Amino acid sequence: MGFPGLATIVVALMIIDGPLLQRATTVDVVTSTKNVTLALNLSPEVPNGFSGYGQYHTLNTSSSAISVSVDWKNRAPIHLDIQPCNGTCIAKAIGPGVALSNCSSQTWEISRADVYDPNATWGLWRAYDSLHDAWRLPMMYTLLGYLAPNSPRRSEVAKLQVGLLHWDDPEDENMPNGTYVESTCYYVPAVLEYDLVVRGTEVTIPDHPDQGRVLQTANNSLSFSLDVPPDQVQPNTMDALSLYLNLFVNVNSSVLSPANPPPGQFWGLDPFPSSNTAQLAKYFDYTQVGGAIHLTDPTHDIVSALNELMFRAGVMSTNWTNLADLIDPGLSIKQTLQAEQTVTENVYRSDLRWFAGAAILEIIAVLFVLPLFWGWWTLDKVTLLSPFEVALAFDAPLLKEANSAQGVTAMVKSEMGSTQVKWGAVPDRSNFYDTDSDGTQRNGNAAYRLGIAENQSVMTPHKGMRFDM
Repeated sequence: MGFPGLATIVVALMIIDGPLLQRATTVDVVTSTKNVTLALNLSPEVPNGFSGYGQYHTLNTSSSAISVSVDWKNRAPIHLDIQPCNGTCIAKAIGPGVALSNCSSQTWEISRADVYDPNATWGLWRAYDSLHDAWRLPMMYTLLGYLAPNSPRRSEVAKLQVGLLHWDDPEDENMPNGTYVESTCYYVPAVLEYDLVVRGTEVTIPDHPDQGRVLQTANNSLSFSLDVPPDQVQPNTMDALSLYLNLFVNVNSSVLSPANPPPGQFWGLDPFPSSNTAQLAKYFDYTQVGGAIHLTDPTHDIVSALNELMFRAGVMSTNWTNLADLIDPGLSIKQTLQAEQTVTENVYRSDLRWFAGAAILEIIAVLFVLPLFWGWWTLDKVTLLSPFEVALAFDAPLLKEANSAQGVTAMVKSEMGSTQVKWGAVPDRSNFYDTDSDGTQRNGNAAYRLGIAENQSVMTPHKGMRFDM
């Protein structure tokens, strides 16, 4: 195999250094947490007139209210006007929302007999269906609107009406009495404390922001009044947000019993054509069996959505130049918060033991390969300016058959074999005899010339010798 083959094997083993180098470097995700002070801009109230203005029984919606509503519908991220946090920060901040003013409710008990009685009635929002000659009695009713008294009141009011039917399987003789509950709650603009999560400029509020702590009610708005003179314009703050939200939460579904039901037939589900079936399906409990009807209360989600709309309005209005004149005195958009900041970073770590192993393999491979290239700058043969070398270089006809790569020594060896030759004074046989004037030859002095001949016939030149040919 030889040294080149051994070097080839060593180089092939170099592939091992790849995994070693990979093990030598790792990336760790390091999370650090510390307390920091944040400065952010957020209006604590929805500014007066944000929703638009009212004029003679008509609410005119502002472009700001429309933009906030569309962003809420599209679940667009909420961005602050500055970046108060590097990483993720959790803090308590003051922002706009609603507070519960008061609630009232009424309950109707529904017996098992009522379920089979086409003349039974419950609820305030029932309607008679002349087409079917029967009552439509409410099953789920949700309406969010605004309160419009005859004279302006201190604050705008969002009015939420919810009615829910509950009964178990009527075919079960042991079914307990069912109920239908209608509630009416009033919500007013307020200042709330939220648990915020800030990532860069993006801010998020809790999944259920109705859990924000109410600090105070807002006093920067008046309820829209129906008796406002036609030539008077009244700023409106949140009513447009309530009306927009109602498009998504309004439900008007009922149960209907035919006028002449067969024996044993109970009320059947019969949603109104105008009913928000998606909202009904969201709160309908499909795990019940038979003809049971169980509905969950949507109040929690509706108030959360209204609070989020109010919060988005507070963020959007931060850059209004006249904002200070549109919120209650003593409130400021500039808030300084104590926050818990969490920063996640990628940290590169090196293990020099694995790196040393890879480096040793590379050094060994280099040491095996370098000797193969030693002397690359030479021709690997001795080159002289002797007559033979010059003749070979100039492609002399006499040396046409000679191998130009062998050099003088190799060429002479190939031509002469093992005969010992020497370079020196060689007798010139052509001039050994002289010629007389009559043409006869006689012995003369031998002449010498420089050349190559057998070792024993070559005389080493000495001082004083002349060579004329």
